Amino acid sequence: MYKRYAFIFLVLAFAVGLIVVVSEVEGKQKRQIPVVASVEVKQDIVKTGDSIPLTITVSNGLSSSIYHSTFSLTPNDWNGETCNVSLVDIYRDDKADNLYLVRPKMDVPMTVSGMGGREIKPGGKIEIQTDARKWKLWGGWLPGRYRVTVEIHNLKVDEYSTLSILTDPVEFEIK
Repeated sequence: MYKRYAFIFLVLAFAVGLIVVVSEVEGKQKRQIPVVASVEVKQDIVKTGDSIPLTITVSNGLSSSIYHSTFSLTPNDWNGETCNVSLVDIYRDDKADNLYLVRPKMDVPMTVSGMGGREIKPGGKIEIQTDARKWKLWGGWLPGRYRVTVEIHNLKVDEYSTLSILTDPVEFEIK
């Protein structure tokens, strides 16, 4: 009889312990810093050879302004908008191999004196427009289903701190 109660007690203790562990793991996955980046692709299906327009939004949930250093927020012929932006994870057809090869080269004109810090006020946001095709992949941008994660680098928080943040993956298909 006591063995039965001991067994029931052990099963209940294990179940309670499992619930506590799972809730702690889920709690650790919440954002610790309220600066969030997201990425959207304009079309879920892109024709082979067409541009892949991305809109990257950086939202500031801090109580003070932050700054994104860049040459441009919109695409230009010398890739100024790609400064401090990276497509860090690029997967095709759910295969485990990351296809990322080379980031876009920036050919800054001699008439541009340097980057500017784009202010993102508390509660505010900025949008960065770019074309995913500017990044080179192993094998190129072939037909298939893609999953892409973007990273924004060097967001200046204050004189002592910078952030780099990742977006959730965005998916699209090239046909």
